[in-house]
Amino acid sequence: MLRLVILSLTLIVLINSSNIPGTTATPPAKYQNYKTYVKTACNSATYPTMCYNSLSSYSSTIKSDPIKLCITSLNINLKSAKKASSVVSSLLKKAKAASSPEVPILKDCLEEMKDTVDELKQATAEMKNLNGGGISKEEHLRNVKTWVSSALTDESTCTDELEEGEVNADTKKKVKRAVSELSWTTSNTLALMTNYLGY
Repeated sequence: MLRLVILSLTLIVLINSSNIPGTTATPPAKYQNYKTYVKTACNSATYPTMCYNSLSSYSSTIKSDPIKLCITSLNINLKSAKKASSVVSSLLKKAKAASSPEVPILKDCLEEMKDTVDELKQATAEMKNLNGGGISKEEHLRNVKTWVSSALTDESTCTDELEEGEVNADTKKKVKRAVSELSWTTSNTLALMTNYLGY
């Protein structure tokens, strides 16, 4: 009798455990679709791999919304601009301490980086206020594109001055790496706006 009870209980446990849904490693289809949207969008960017690597982790926020796509890209862009500005600022302090002849060039470059940060802030604020301010959405988007284009110009002005001026190889390498990464990000943002917002 006891053996029968144990067998019955074992059978009940087995039946119940077979109804427990197995955990799956693949994310929900909807989330996968959002990642696909970001990947497709990034295929139209200047640097597709960099674009996807920076935006894919935000795909569940972006979903398939081109406005959110561009705002997220701008936010990443702004972080990159602040990082580049910090690199140049740190190198300028060292150059000043050493009374280096590269001080004026680094000063100019830092100004360009500060302008870039300001322009990307303006662009981000404008993107978040597309239906306000008494102007049309189209006008806001044109303004955003102008700010981002200006940022790209400032970034290239900094690297151009580096090439023309008296800057030691190590400083030049560090500035160029930081500003180039920033320029690639800005280029991607501009491409996404052009391809996904039509401005």
